[in-house]
Amino acid sequence: MLEDFGLFRGRNELDLAPRTRYRHRRPVILIGGKNGSGKTTLLDALRLALYGPIALGNRVSVREYEAFLADRIHRAGDTLFQPTSAAVGIEFEYAQAGVISTYAVERRWERTEKGVRANLAVTRNGAPLDELDREHADDFLRDLIPPGVSQLFFFDGEKIQQLADGEHDHLALAEAVRGLIGLDHVERLRGDLRIYAGKQQDASAAGPLTAELAGYAREKEQLDARRLELVRDADQSEATLDRVRQEIAREEGRLAQAGGVFASKREGLLAERDQLLQSIADAEAEVRELCEGLLPFMLAGGLCGVLRSQLRAEREVTRWQIYEATLRDRLRVVKADIAAAAQSFGPRAATTGSEQDTFPDRVARLLDSLLVPPPAATARAVRHRVTDEDRDRLLTLTGRVLEELPSQVAAIRQRLERATRRLREVEDSLSKIPAEDTLRPILERLQDLHRQLGTAQAAVERNTAAVGQADLRLEDLARQQRRAEDRLAALNTAGDRGVMVARVQAAIEDFAKQLTTAKMGELRDAVVRSFARLWRKGDLVRRIEFDPVDFRVSLFDRHDRPVPKQRLSAGEKQIYAISLLWALAQVSGRPLPVVIDTPLGRLDRDHRTHLIERYFPHASHQVVILSTDTEIDQAYFRELGPAISHMYHLNYDSAEARCVVEEGYFWSLDGKEVAGAAE
Repeated sequence: MLEDFGLFRGRNELDLAPRTRYRHRRPVILIGGKNGSGKTTLLDALRLALYGPIALGNRVSVREYEAFLADRIHRAGDTLFQPTSAAVGIEFEYAQAGVISTYAVERRWERTEKGVRANLAVTRNGAPLDELDREHADDFLRDLIPPGVSQLFFFDGEKIQQLADGEHDHLALAEAVRGLIGLDHVERLRGDLRIYAGKQQDASAAGPLTAELAGYAREKEQLDARRLELVRDADQSEATLDRVRQEIAREEGRLAQAGGVFASKREGLLAERDQLLQSIADAEAEVRELCEGLLPFMLAGGLCGVLRSQLRAEREVTRWQIYEATLRDRLRVVKADIAAAAQSFGPRAATTGSEQDTFPDRVARLLDSLLVPPPAATARAVRHRVTDEDRDRLLTLTGRVLEELPSQVAAIRQRLERATRRLREVEDSLSKIPAEDTLRPILERLQDLHRQLGTAQAAVERNTAAVGQADLRLEDLARQQRRAEDRLAALNTAGDRGVMVARVQAAIEDFAKQLTTAKMGELRDAVVRSFARLWRKGDLVRRIEFDPVDFRVSLFDRHDRPVPKQRLSAGEKQIYAISLLWALAQVSGRPLPVVIDTPLGRLDRDHRTHLIERYFPHASHQVVILSTDTEIDQAYFRELGPAISHMYHLNYDSAEARCVVEEGYFWSLDGKEVAGAAE
């Protein structure tokens, strides 16, 4: 699995388990891609997933490792939002004590303002490792597949070239053999014995030199231990950070379940409850005040309405009575004036006497019509003998009872209902707040986790600065210690323990020599077999010898004459290197998959054919080949077809600056040609 790693955008998963096709289990998984399409990135991802910083070398610093991780985060062309994290992962089966378990390893890292935060997750059969294995996950993975052994199974053209180089091949071979047979542990034991021997020197004979050497040994031992802690803890502290953050999240979840959210709002809820109680008290006070006034009359709203109607009618009657009394007196005067005027017209009038009598009567009748009362003045009788001022006041009061008070009471009721409903909710929330004894353990645990978080962050920064200083001091101490040991060797007067140390040292030397000789003999035979299968000139080299001291290789022909490696072509040297790697893998006894990146670069057609027919199908039970279209072309593709399980094609999209993983190979993206070649 690769996620935003190198040229790969997003999450990309490749199934590298061999499959059974046409009733035959096929070991080869072929991954094709042109140069720069991401093949080497896959090999780097595999090493990184298994070994973390050790994939870059044994003495890589935390700063260098973080720079490597940051550089491997995918750059998505000209897009606005760039990925800030990446991940690599691998799932494999591993047998321990006859029990096969499935392991899943995932390394994920993220670029932050303070650097790079990395996390390692390892599961066994879907479950996380136990506490001990989880804290030492990197050591656990290195014990499963030691880095010294893995380089014999996961290699590229650079590794092949290193072994094929005539000048330095013995150095690469020595490194591989030491990792294979565990000579690095022997070297460590030798160093420990030298330190122990230095402590046992006779002070009277060695004098100040012994004290000087002992001081070097103590300081070097302390620095070695310290540096190992710094390098190892650099990853572990990052893992600790993520673990603590996860535990903090879990504890905060527990706090929320226990009512911690309500507890954090307790003061606010109490203040709101007091405010609601005051609002309810104010509303009740308003109601009591209204009860002391006109509110009781709302109970007799109908009677108040009748009273208001009656008072309004009586007001009209009273007004009419006053109007009628005033008008009646005024009409009496007017009638008298009209009658007098009519008499004064008698002598000069041309009308008859009957007409003169009719006119005043007609006018009087018209004036009397003004005294007819309106319906409102006669509808009801006057029942309440009150003054106009009292009547107006009663009308005002009944109006308030019928019109103003209902809306005022409704508003108070709504406000009271809202406050009462919210008060019940607040009281319910307050009832959910747990007791202090319930929350105290969770809060104390959270405080402790935050202290651990700060400690881990400080450790990462402190270790990063200290590793560089420790490396410089270790190199200086090593030089001084070697000079002191050389001088002390001439002055060594060993006692009983010194003799014992010398014997142990001799035994270790003998053990290392015998172990090396035995493995080199086994390796020699395996190399001869592998070389004979892959070598085009099968009878050119009949015997191979290894120097057990410096691991130099000597080749001999069928007449037992030395064959200088300079006589070999570049392609023949590569065949020799591949044969050596194949033999080393066989001698290791580890059933590991073989992953090869661009192995056919300098080979001619005959040697390529031998690799296609004799090496790839038999190198391991699982062989992953990362190849270009010029290395495994159509002809070699058909020859390798019967061993191919399935294929992937890495297609680099230059427009989007990313690698796209497709099923198939350059000429058979549908997979049909493989099936035909297998038949």
